[in-house]
Amino acid sequence: MTTDARKQTRAMTTDARNQTRAMTTDARNQTRAMRRLLVLVVLALLAVGCGRDESEDLRLDEVFIDPTAEPDLLPTERDLRDRFEGTVTEPQDLLVGTCFNQYTYLDRNDLPAQLTTAIGCTRPHNAQVYAIVIHDAAAGAPYPGEEAVNSWGLSLCYERFEPFVGLDYELSQLDIGMITPSRTDWEGGDDRRRVACYVHSYAGRLIVGTMENIAL
Repeated sequence: MTTDARKQTRAMTTDARNQTRAMTTDARNQTRAMRRLLVLVVLALLAVGCGRDESEDLRLDEVFIDPTAEPDLLPTERDLRDRFEGTVTEPQDLLVGTCFNQYTYLDRNDLPAQLTTAIGCTRPHNAQVYAIVIHDAAAGAPYPGEEAVNSWGLSLCYERFEPFVGLDYELSQLDIGMITPSRTDWEGGDDRRRVACYVHSYAGRLIVGTMENIAL
């Protein structure tokens, strides 16, 4: 083997060793990161478990109630109007702090449709609006699509969740919902590009009372 060949072999061996060390270091760092994440998850679960007592369970039962069992068949619009509570409203017209219900029924074409009613928060309800944000697209900008609007809205609704509820989203009994603009809404004017953020029970239960600073 010539001197040049030996030098090339040594250089290749050194590079291989350096790559192996780098790969080992990356693997160690990933393992450490995973361990840290696991510890944080365990600590969070312990904190939730230790902090919960009978008084909190009683409080949950006062705030969340199970809905009445629904029939297998959806009601017609006429049947629904004899049983809904609240004032019929357009979802896009709901204001911050408003509690509301949503009912599903069969329209005149036997297709599922929804009816929204605003209702006093002391009555059992499905959800409560806690923030309204207007999309920051330039005036006259084309509709960006449902996925883009949902992604933009969810990030802002998430930021505004804790200041309203008084508890981090990850620890709450509540989930985030949104009322987003359709293409028709978007093209109807800049003031119609609003996203209404609302809270509702992630378990599908009804809510009694306002969720502002509820810390649940």
